[in-house]
Amino acid sequence: MSKLSTILRYVMTPKKFKSRKHIEKVQRAGMKKHVRFIRRNSPFYARHWDGFTDEQWAEFPLIDKSIMMENLGDLLTVRLDVEQATKLAKKAEQSRDFSSKIGPYSIGFSSGTSGSRGMHFVSEKEQASWAGFMLSRGLDDSILSRQKIGLILRANSNTFESIGSKRIKFCFYDLMRPLEEIHQMILGDELDILIGPPSVLRYLADVKSPLKVNKLVSAAEVLDEIDRKHIEEHFGQIVHQFYSSTEGEIAATCELGTLHLNEGIMVVQKDWVDKEKGWYHPILSDFKRSTQPIIRYRLNDILVASKQPCKCGDARESIDSIMGRQDDMFLLKKRDGDDYEQIVPDFIRRAVMQMHPEITAYRAIQRSADEIEVQLLPKDLEPLSLEGFHFVWRQKNVETPKITLTNYEHKPSATKLRRIQREFTLS
Repeated sequence: MSKLSTILRYVMTPKKFKSRKHIEKVQRAGMKKHVRFIRRNSPFYARHWDGFTDEQWAEFPLIDKSIMMENLGDLLTVRLDVEQATKLAKKAEQSRDFSSKIGPYSIGFSSGTSGSRGMHFVSEKEQASWAGFMLSRGLDDSILSRQKIGLILRANSNTFESIGSKRIKFCFYDLMRPLEEIHQMILGDELDILIGPPSVLRYLADVKSPLKVNKLVSAAEVLDEIDRKHIEEHFGQIVHQFYSSTEGEIAATCELGTLHLNEGIMVVQKDWVDKEKGWYHPILSDFKRSTQPIIRYRLNDILVASKQPCKCGDARESIDSIMGRQDDMFLLKKRDGDDYEQIVPDFIRRAVMQMHPEITAYRAIQRSADEIEVQLLPKDLEPLSLEGFHFVWRQKNVETPKITLTNYEHKPSATKLRRIQREFTLS
């Protein structure tokens, strides 16, 4: 993979956009060229867009993970053996050797926390470009300065080894290892930047780690406010974020810690959940991703749009938070019928935090139609208030479920932390 491509992408990626007009110009030009290429090379999209002109891309039919996986072979713009790729990806996860490729194409799985696993295919050219983009968004210093970057990941990628150099070195820490071992390795490597799941960064804060780095970046899981405060208090610095998924690099923080959408590489349309509150599902159209195109892809995540522009001056839209996923909306029976009311994760989060002022960690899991399990740290908090929950039940006019209190169980690992989770499904 060409390091020159990485450097060029780094140089060409703006640190900030000064106007919406500039952003929209970049997006129009990017989508115009990209849609033409995809229609010619992806049999699935050619069928999916039948009856639409290239200029109507903003109105193309939506896709989601299930549609993508059902049509993966035809969705790709190159002809690859998806069955062989699946076997290679599974073998890599078992052996922890992630160097396997099909020709110049790397293969990977998503974590599958939503119940279904996604696959992603990336070419060497795309990897080089992606690396330059992420370095531009993540490095505070020049790409020519010496940097040692630590990555705590569920699965390594050959991308990082490929773009490493004498000046930029990547250190990979496998989440399958014991946390105590990972901690000691990190301390020994004397990192400049550490990127990892917030549950692991929280663990480092909990054990009073003496770690000193120039920048902490949360990735791979949703950064909950309770964890952000705890981590920042211990390390005395802003916790930055990369908001990404199998479907792309969606947002990254500016120097003030505000998440800005990566609108220089994708268009993010809004499927509103509640426009007044600023809640929406993002619809992604990535005009830089060619092997496995993501066009009009609706994510289950619910984002909260910022009501004010960020003081950093970047014109890219910002988001206040990642509220959670559609899959994790609680479903409770309505009082006046047999239907179910959806309760967004933010309401559950607020109700939990009202239980006691000294809560430092929690999980809320809907186990059934009428039972919610709440796990709290520290143990044995007294007295606990359920008024926050009762307020939600009254406002939503739903039947009151049983709240069961249990010990907090999550330990950071290769399994993603989901503080709000629904295991109950409608039959």
